[in-house]
Amino acid sequence: MYNFEWDKQTGGYLLTMQTGKFVACEIRPVFAEELSLTGLKDRLEFDPTERRPLLWAKQNVYLYRGEEIARLHKTRYGMPLDIEWKGMRKDKDSHKGTKIRRKMKVSPVDVGAMVTKNNSIMTALVADTLKRIKEMYDAYFRRCDTVYIGFSCGKDSVVLLDLCHKVLPLDVPVVFSDTDMELPDTYRIWEEIQNRYVDRTFLKVSAKIPALKNWQLFGPPSRTIRWCCAVHKSAPALIELKNQIGSTSMKAAAFLGVRSEESLNRSTYEDIGVGVKTSTQTNLMPILEWGAHELWIYLLENDLMINPAYRYGLPRIGCIMCPESSEKYAWFVDAVYPKAIKPYCDVIIETSGKEFSSKEEAREFLGSSNWQARKSGVTLKKHLSRPIEKSDGLDVEWHIAELNTKSFLEWLKTVGNVFQNEPNGYFRLVLKKGHREGILFKVRDTANGVGSIRFSFNDDSEKKLLLPVLRKVLQKSVACVGCQACEAECPTGALHMNNGEVTIDEVDCVNCLRCHKIDFGCWRFKSMYVAESSQSGLKGINSYNNFGLRTAFVSVYLAEREAFGQTVQLNRAKQVPAAKKWFRQGLLMDGKTTAPTKLLEVFEDRGVEDKLAWDCVWMGLCNYAPMVKWLVSTLKMDVLYSNAELFEMLGHKIKDVTKKGGMQSLKNMLVSTPFGTEENSVCELEKKGQNTVGIARRSRLVDPLVVLYGFYVMAEKSGRDTFTIRQMMEAEFDGEVVSPLVAFGIAPDEFKKQCMGLTAVHPDLIACSFTLGLDEVRVFPETKTRDDVVDLILKKY
Repeated sequence: MYNFEWDKQTGGYLLTMQTGKFVACEIRPVFAEELSLTGLKDRLEFDPTERRPLLWAKQNVYLYRGEEIARLHKTRYGMPLDIEWKGMRKDKDSHKGTKIRRKMKVSPVDVGAMVTKNNSIMTALVADTLKRIKEMYDAYFRRCDTVYIGFSCGKDSVVLLDLCHKVLPLDVPVVFSDTDMELPDTYRIWEEIQNRYVDRTFLKVSAKIPALKNWQLFGPPSRTIRWCCAVHKSAPALIELKNQIGSTSMKAAAFLGVRSEESLNRSTYEDIGVGVKTSTQTNLMPILEWGAHELWIYLLENDLMINPAYRYGLPRIGCIMCPESSEKYAWFVDAVYPKAIKPYCDVIIETSGKEFSSKEEAREFLGSSNWQARKSGVTLKKHLSRPIEKSDGLDVEWHIAELNTKSFLEWLKTVGNVFQNEPNGYFRLVLKKGHREGILFKVRDTANGVGSIRFSFNDDSEKKLLLPVLRKVLQKSVACVGCQACEAECPTGALHMNNGEVTIDEVDCVNCLRCHKIDFGCWRFKSMYVAESSQSGLKGINSYNNFGLRTAFVSVYLAEREAFGQTVQLNRAKQVPAAKKWFRQGLLMDGKTTAPTKLLEVFEDRGVEDKLAWDCVWMGLCNYAPMVKWLVSTLKMDVLYSNAELFEMLGHKIKDVTKKGGMQSLKNMLVSTPFGTEENSVCELEKKGQNTVGIARRSRLVDPLVVLYGFYVMAEKSGRDTFTIRQMMEAEFDGEVVSPLVAFGIAPDEFKKQCMGLTAVHPDLIACSFTLGLDEVRVFPETKTRDDVVDLILKKY
């Protein structure tokens, strides 16, 4: 909230009336324990028993009274520290004539004086926060079945608890979601904190399945597959609170110590979030705008508990092996708690599909964050695949390698009532809302688990409506191990997990499908899923005869149209087949003939160099061309990747010749189209002479109609009509679709503005809602298509 400046007199800092933001760049105190652990003590003179802060740190930089004295480089798990000293004087040894390094004497921060100097600003800040906490409680305690204070044993939650304790009734409990992955010192803080607030209720909750077992069942969590938070944090807390109030359904409000400076993602939060993590909970975040510098003053002034992990140098208190943590965090956890981190490191190696030739290579893998970057089950030793789907008119049949009939029939109850005594061994699914006939289906299974399920729909609209839902039911039945994440989402208490099996009460279930809201319907399926494209899709990157899409190809296609296959302007043996494949994947050519789509009219109307037309083609390629989809779902924005790095990132499951052909085609396209040749292109190329030696993705805004076109490409490909910003911010090569947000790297706030503008101008094509934590965008593929958007482009321009 407030800015600060260093105060040499106290060794601390002074808050100023200026406001400031320090997103992901907070300051923290440095204690004697950290100086001893890291080896910084070798150059510093201090009292090793001192309990007050001696230095301050900002990321990898150590500061003494505001001046940088040291910096850590490449701090990685299992590797020695690389310390760079700044401004340290060397003195001459009078006996030997050599220069020696003198130890720098450091004095502790005068905490009392620092607190006194900041008293006026902190008093106002605390008063405002206490008022906000009371306002939040008054607004939500009647709307919700329960209100609680979330506690993690970190600095944020310690401050939050102390503030809440001053104004909230004593019957508001403190809930610690024990993930079973906490740092050892965290459990000590939990035991001790209860002695400070003796009149308040404290609850510790945890998942039924131990964390290490779930790491083996799900595969280790990653930055894009954070099943651990849902399974080990949110779900256990909500289920226990239901038990506390004696109700199977519940709406909860949770006071949480979330702060916007902790990450770029959290910097966009509002202090009240409805349904952010789970649909049944509202998050109340009264210290959202507090900076770490304000937080530490409050901790020190009130002599609150400081988790010992901070004293050893950990910048945050979290799980032992967190997918969101930095390489530096893993180094410190390993240095302080080596016995605690080892089992998780072992599971990462054991579950990986990568073969390690030595312990050093395995340690390198753990320290390089590769395990944290996993986006699907591709890199796991064991994985799950979607049931094979075949459609014949109104009949759809799925073949499943590991069919669990009991689980499937149970999960199907979330869609409608299931009747099992139909003639000839058939079942019948009857929707509860105006569905008289029901849908017949048959299940065939064998002793070895292989089986099939065949549904016979009554009409096309019914088939289109239910297919996406039934796919999720199948995925849930294949992957479910009873983690309880879905049970926590159920608003009526109809869903229960017992001994790893699901039970659904058809009477209580209202078919709201909240238990389907997780991507792919199931956290475990999402974590272990390998699409057919993951195993064979990338093999298609070498099917362009090394030719990329070219502006010249479009010019020929404009002239030849349906006769393009017989053109003499291009090499008919190699260039024409390559161009046809690119045209179809870019949605310029019909999938079965050489007839052009309406999108070609935009090139005809605006010219073959037109960026808007190429942006529409890019949306098609991002969703249908494997190499382009891989590019936008794998490469980070504004990072230059060399040819060697790209080659390595394509993985070891496809042949080198295939990778070379795909890379050649991709680079050829980027140098032959506006995608990589114009200012503000989607890709920037690193050139060495005539050769492309590196590629970097660049973000940019596009015409709102391109965004709208992208939505209809997504709807057409996925069979869905609704998308959330959270879903669209991520893209996986295995995933269904790539959004315009990812394809062009549009900032989420700007993307929301474009969506709202489109909704205002074209309400028949798009609707959206971005209020109170909801972020839903809906299109209408039942009545509109991407050709309708192309018509708008042609009319507007």
